[in-house]
Amino acid sequence: MHRNSSKEQKIYRHKFNRTSFKMRFILLLALPAVVLCQLSPQTTVPCGTPVVQPITKRIVGGREAAQGSWPWVVMIVATTNDHRFLIEGSGSILGTHVILTTAQHFEGSGFSVFDLDLRNWMLYLGNHHRNMRDPNQKVNHIKKVIIHPGYNVTSLKDDIALIITQEPIEYNDHTRPACLPDSSHHYHVGDICYLPGWGSTLTTGDDEVLNQVDMPILDDSVCAHQFRDFLSDTELCAGYETGIKEFCPSDLGSPLMCKDSNGIWYIQGLASSGVNCHIAKYPGVYEDLSMYSDWIKQTMIVSGYPYEY
Repeated sequence: MHRNSSKEQKIYRHKFNRTSFKMRFILLLALPAVVLCQLSPQTTVPCGTPVVQPITKRIVGGREAAQGSWPWVVMIVATTNDHRFLIEGSGSILGTHVILTTAQHFEGSGFSVFDLDLRNWMLYLGNHHRNMRDPNQKVNHIKKVIIHPGYNVTSLKDDIALIITQEPIEYNDHTRPACLPDSSHHYHVGDICYLPGWGSTLTTGDDEVLNQVDMPILDDSVCAHQFRDFLSDTELCAGYETGIKEFCPSDLGSPLMCKDSNGIWYIQGLASSGVNCHIAKYPGVYEDLSMYSDWIKQTMIVSGYPYEY
C-alpha cells in the first residue's frame, strides 16, 4: 500500500469549478439525425446491456471506445453568449426522462442552478464523436435539475444530480439505460471497472471521440492518505496510485462502469474530483452509487418517472 513519505503531504483534491475549467469548445450540428433500430420510448429494454460489447482488454493508457458500447453515456453541452458550444461533462441514462450526473455542473462557488438558463443546455445522446454529427445522434433538452439535498459545494459531499429531460429518450442500439447498483452488488478492491468520457483523460491522443480507460477499485485508505478531504462513507477510490490514468473536467459526471457476474454493466461511481489530469499523480475520487441508489430511485418516483429495473 502506498503511503506518503515523510516529505510528502496530503493535499486537497482539485474541485473543477466552472471558472477553473479550461473549456473545450466544440462545433456540433444540433439537427435531428436518423436513428436506426429505434424503439418506442415506452418500450422497456434491459439496463446495462449494450448491443456492442465494450472492449475489456487492458492496455497502457486509455483507448477509443467501440462505437455504441456505452449507449447510456450522454454528452452535456452548454452554449455561450456568442453561440459557441462547450462540453460541461457527462451523464448516464437511467430512464426515458432521467439522466444521472454530478451536482457540481449546476451548483458551485458563486453560482447555482437558479442562475443558469437551462434553455441553453443540450443533451447529446448516441454520440461517439465530439465535433461531428453521428448518424445515431439525438439532442434532448433539460426540463429541470434535481440536486441532492445534502450537496456541499465546498466538500463535494453528495455530489449527485438528476436531470429530467424535456423530451422522452428514445431507446435504440446506441441509446440505452444503465443499471444502478443494488444491495446485491458489492465491489471489491482490485475489481477492474471502466470510465468512458470525452475528456483528454484517457491519454489516447484522440479526445475527439468517446474514450475509455480501465480503473481498478482501490482501497479507501489510498485516497484517504492522499487527500485530506476524502469522504470514505460516500466516496470510492479508483484508478492508479501513481495517477497514470486520471479524468479531466470534461469527464465530470462520467460513470465508473463495473460488470457483475451475470455480464450486466452497472454504474458503481460518478467521476467527481481528483487532481489536474495533465500532471496527474493521484487516483480519482468517485461518488459511490451504492450509497445513493435509494435516494435516486425515490426521487425518480416523486418526479413521475420511476426506475424500472
